[in-house]
Amino acid sequence: MRITQITASLARTAFTAFAGALLASQLPAMAAGAAAPDFSSGNGINVLGAAWLPGSERTVVVDIATPLISPKAVNGGAHQVVITLPAGYADKPAKRYPVLYLLHGGNGGSARTWTEGGGDAEAVTKDFELITVMPDGGKVGWYTDWVDESAGAQKWETFHTKQLIAWVDANLRTNPDKKGRAIAGLSMGGYGALHYAYRHPDLFSYVGSFSGAADLQERGTRLVIWQQSIANGMPSAGAFGPTEGGNWDGHNPLKNAEKFRGLQIAMYAGSGLHDFDILERTMGQSTYKLHMALNEKGIQNTFWMYGRPGGATGCDGGHNFGCWNFTLRDMLPKMMAVLSAGEGAPASAGGTPWWHNVLPWKEGLPAEGAGDMSVQVPGISVDSGGAASVDWEGRGK
Repeated sequence: MRITQITASLARTAFTAFAGALLASQLPAMAAGAAAPDFSSGNGINVLGAAWLPGSERTVVVDIATPLISPKAVNGGAHQVVITLPAGYADKPAKRYPVLYLLHGGNGGSARTWTEGGGDAEAVTKDFELITVMPDGGKVGWYTDWVDESAGAQKWETFHTKQLIAWVDANLRTNPDKKGRAIAGLSMGGYGALHYAYRHPDLFSYVGSFSGAADLQERGTRLVIWQQSIANGMPSAGAFGPTEGGNWDGHNPLKNAEKFRGLQIAMYAGSGLHDFDILERTMGQSTYKLHMALNEKGIQNTFWMYGRPGGATGCDGGHNFGCWNFTLRDMLPKMMAVLSAGEGAPASAGGTPWWHNVLPWKEGLPAEGAGDMSVQVPGISVDSGGAASVDWEGRGK
């Protein structure tokens, strides 16, 4: 079937022209064997050094220090930010790029998890004109400013949203606007992405959660936070304080569903390695509850409970990188359709067309091959005639 008429602001959030980009420094050419790019200190972040990730000339590891985060709070004691640049970054000195902030999980996670701890972020992003920033989120930081910092400073939310983003925008040719910025993460990082998105809607236009802890009220999630905090020599209630204090509610995505309005939201979870896989099934249940809460409020979102797809996907349904790499691959084309590269048009890299992220797939649309369909949408014109023809592929989740 073919959609014959789209008159377009269906994607008012999908591509709004960006203007007035600030100047940012240009990194030196990245020829074979070139030194790692230079990064300047600033905005509360002290740069200690930078080096290419071993075997890569797209991904650089930057050692940093900030008074907001104690070295004792990060695994290995070295606070790092890992940044994957798009191919040809140095060859396009006038081009700006959208940015994905990609967050790691707990239980041994670090800034290098998405590149060396099972994640395949560099390969997954290779065909996209996108800067991917992978910051540290601590041993058990939970992407929040800790209530009890007696074991060391842990102001993760302030560090990420007030220091890191401005520092990245000052050092790289980004689109420094929410239209050019997305955030996503796995497990604890899935929670972090949701948490930052609704608390800082001025910073992000797109949020993705992979097996994320969407409900802090869930007993299993609270137990994990307490146990991992104690195991790492930190106060059990350090992150969010006493459960009766109300701070948990203020930082709970499920309790703040209304605040997601205006964001593009993509959530994923599996059904576990087996029916008794408590960890992944708990994350799936909490994500489903957030999905239903958003639906009840009429807030656009997508949730894919992908089960145990197996085969070439590499995903067995469990709480692991086989599935998180799979979900990152699925999300990126849809995310790129929404982000603006700062040049008055949506960033793209082939693959899934932009309308896959805009039309309400599966909800009231005819099946593939059912004939033509006319969709009237007020707003910005696609062409001089105010219409565009696109192919319907019957795809969506």
